[in-house]
Amino acid sequence: MLERQIRELIWETAAKYKISTALLTGHNRRREVIWPRFEVMWRARHELNAPYQTIGRVLGGRDHSTIMHGIKRYENR
Repeated sequence: MLERQIRELIWETAAKYKISTALLTGHNRRREVIWPRFEVMWRARHELNAPYQTIGRVLGGRDHSTIMHGIKRYENR
């Protein structure tokens, strides 16, 4: 259920920024991809109260520390 909600956030964010969901969950590190990805991380954590591990798993198998870093970067933007 929670993973499905995170996937919906990915879909919404991809549509908002006009990029593919594959880019958001992939390993592309271009600026036009990483900031929307950080937004997904932040929204999943703060809107859904999702654990870091779950967010990382749905976002392409990322480590929990990567998710923590992304959320921090998004908050400091």
